[in-house]
Amino acid sequence: MIIEVDTTTADASLLLRLYEIRKACNAAANPDEPIEDAATGVSLLRRPRMGGSHHYLVAGDPIVGFSSVDLPPDIATAFVRVYVAPGHRRQGTGGALLDAAVAHARAADRTVLTGLYGDDAGAAFVTARGGRAGQTAIRSLLRLPAVGEPVPVPGFRAVTWIGPVGDALLASYAQARNAVHDAPSDAGVQWPHANARSVREEEETVARRGVQLRVTAILDQAGAVVAYTQVLVPATGDVAFTEETAVVPAFRRRGLARWVKLESLRLLAAERPEVASVGTTNAAVNTGMLAVNRALGFRPVGTWTSAVLDLP
Repeated sequence: MIIEVDTTTADASLLLRLYEIRKACNAAANPDEPIEDAATGVSLLRRPRMGGSHHYLVAGDPIVGFSSVDLPPDIATAFVRVYVAPGHRRQGTGGALLDAAVAHARAADRTVLTGLYGDDAGAAFVTARGGRAGQTAIRSLLRLPAVGEPVPVPGFRAVTWIGPVGDALLASYAQARNAVHDAPSDAGVQWPHANARSVREEEETVARRGVQLRVTAILDQAGAVVAYTQVLVPATGDVAFTEETAVVPAFRRRGLARWVKLESLRLLAAERPEVASVGTTNAAVNTGMLAVNRALGFRPVGTWTSAVLDLP
């Protein structure tokens, strides 16, 4: 039986069970890849991203699997994750969870559903359900400190803020955030575009979760953001996570990506010495950023492939 739960009011023990299932699934697919600790994982479930709608569907009593459905506004794509605890698979649970997720996507007039898988079992499930494989993503881990020192580029300056961006930089920062969409994407999949409202919603969500948002940006001579990197530092645990790094197209191949990342990591190591490692994710086709990260000391720890299901 599949039931929907409201994670904003659910008992903490239920949320902990969902976290444990996700952790076990991640470990089965990519055992060397760390995820956030239990306290942070429960907080992420308790406080979903602002904007759009979100659904959590659970299976079993006791719970043996769950799916999440993220429906951002203004696009035709639904983002879905399906988790079934190892030892409870091949019993129809994953299919039932996916069917329930598809029903929510259809009700929201979405035409494409996308998710991730990390092993052969996931690939077989996607194929059996009529999905197609998309791009591959590489997850990497850096044991601090990073290799090298920041090298400023003449004509630009670096700034760092913690929490919300100042009003003076909000517009150019929001515009720069859309530079991440230049990378190749799976056919039919749309991604939410950033604007001032979505930036503020994201900042509020992160704060409500008790996570520190650290942003380092490169400004041009006019004071506009032309490159940035975000690091999320949970309140507990010793692993931080790079959320996004991007350079505005007109300013690429000048060394800004390496500079902004090294400056961010330098400050992180100095100001949050309890953080031992930083994780990041890059599309396998993004060879430029992968090369930058490897030069800084990041090493691959996991591989994930996107799955796409067209909803006729």
